[in-house]
This record gives sequence, C-alpha cells and structure tokens, in this order.
Amino acid sequence: MNANEVIQLGNSLQVKFVITNYNMPYSRMCSPEYVINSVALFQVQVIVSQVNNGHTNVYYNLIFVRFMKIRPNDDLTYTIKLTSNELTLSDKTFSTDEGYFHLISELKKQQYTLDISVQMEIACHLNSFASLHDDEELTDFEMRGEDGSVYVHKVVLAAASPVLRRMLCGKWRETAEGHVDIPGASRETLHNLKNYVYCHILPEKGLEQLLLLASYYMMPALELKCVDKLVKSLTAENAFELLEFAAKNKVTQLLLSILESVQNKSIKVDDMREFIMRDELISKCDVASGSSCSSDK
Repeated sequence: MNANEVIQLGNSLQVKFVITNYNMPYSRMCSPEYVINSVALFQVQVIVSQVNNGHTNVYYNLIFVRFMKIRPNDDLTYTIKLTSNELTLSDKTFSTDEGYFHLISELKKQQYTLDISVQMEIACHLNSFASLHDDEELTDFEMRGEDGSVYVHKVVLAAASPVLRRMLCGKWRETAEGHVDIPGASRETLHNLKNYVYCHILPEKGLEQLLLLASYYMMPALELKCVDKLVKSLTAENAFELLEFAAKNKVTQLLLSILESVQNKSIKVDDMREFIMRDELISKCDVASGSSCSSDK
C-alpha cells in the first residue's frame, strides 16, 4: 500500500494509494496516520484476500477509515466529508469518535489506485443570534478599537467566549462602564469578530488579527477556522511571513499547521528560500541606495 500525491493544507487532505495483492491469501495494510490541522487523525486500512474458486483467483478488498481527535478533552466537534472517484463516494460524512475503523467499501480487484479526498469541518452549535446582528435598539455593550467602536449584545459575547463571559458576569470595570478597550485592534477587526460571533462569517482579509482575538478570548472554533483559511492561502512567498507572525505572537495552532505543510511538501523549503533571499537582497539594495543618497547631499 504505497501513498503518493499527498496534498495537505489546513483542514483538507488529498492522497492516492496504489494497492496490489501479490496473490496473498490474507493481508492487512494501513496507511500512515495523517494529522489534520493538528487536532485530528485520519487513517485508511485495507484488508485484502485471495481465494481460488477452482477456475481462477478472486480478489477481495475491504476498505476502512478512521477519524479521531488527538486530544480527547477537546470540546469541539469535528466532521469530515470523504470523496473517492474509485469508490464512487461523494461527501460521505464521519464525525470524530474513539478511533474505530469504519467499513466504507468493498472491491474485487487485484490492483487499483485508491483516491481519497477529505475535508474536515468544525461543527458549529446552532444559534439564533444572526437576527440580532443589525439590531441597534437592544445593544448594551461597546467594543472599542484603535480607530472606532462596534456595538454588540452582552449575551451574545458571553455565549461566544468564556473569557468575555467571566468579564461580563463579574464585577469588572468594563461591565460597569458598558465598554471594553481592545488595544491593537482596528474597528474592522472588531466588526469581523462580530460577524463571526453572530453569523459564523469569516472575512477574506484581516484573518491574522482576528486570529489573535480568537486566541486571546479562548474561542477555539474561530481560531481553527482562521488557521485553516490562512493555511489554504499559504504559498512559498508568504509562508515565512506567516511563520514569523505565528512565532512572534505564539499562535501555536498556526505554527504547527504551517510546519505540517512544509513537512508534507505542500510548500517547498527551496521555494521559500528563493523568496526570502530575494527580499533580503531588495532590503540591502534599499539600504545601500539610501546611504548613497545621504552621501550625495
């Protein structure tokens, strides 16, 4: 059971396995354990057998998959949608469990290429806060950023974050004054936070700052969604910049996901090196040019 063409970015995994039964009466084959976004494991197992019916050899294949959390005490619920052209499966759904193997298909072939495509999702608890998103009458709290404020409902914030819940339910100055100052956050970032909390909507840009808020306010579902979207946009050109951001701000989830992408060769170190050296050369040229201009004066 040989794996090739492995592509792994964020919450997605694509892999092809070449499986051959070399006239073995019985054999059990297991793929590597693929780590998805540092939170879950996915694995394929194939049981192959060969029986002679008196006229010819008949080959049987039982194909199983398992999907499980890495940390059992993780409060989030994950699901995957599995697709395979070879098995004629489309978006077959599994949720994380105790690590049991689930039978997904049977084949009668001696040799075949098994294509597997997996998309992991974080199950969000349904809420009725979307209808309050544009409400202004009942808002009772203000989030203040560097360049403006966003008005929200205390109950919605309390439901979204245990940190905010403790603040809003306790005898904090912010609770009494009806506002909280969030240093370093722009009004746009706070608006993005509101959009997610009320409607589970993520922005197309500004994910890094939203990720910092998610980490600070202990919102793991939002943190993982931001990481997934950032990693899916990962290129050799921006990988080092994102890696530097993750290390500087101690965003472990993003750091691990980027390193996994490099380890799985979705992003190549040689390509990263080329862009880093280019940027360094440009910086040196700018410094040299500035020094030349200064000496000319």
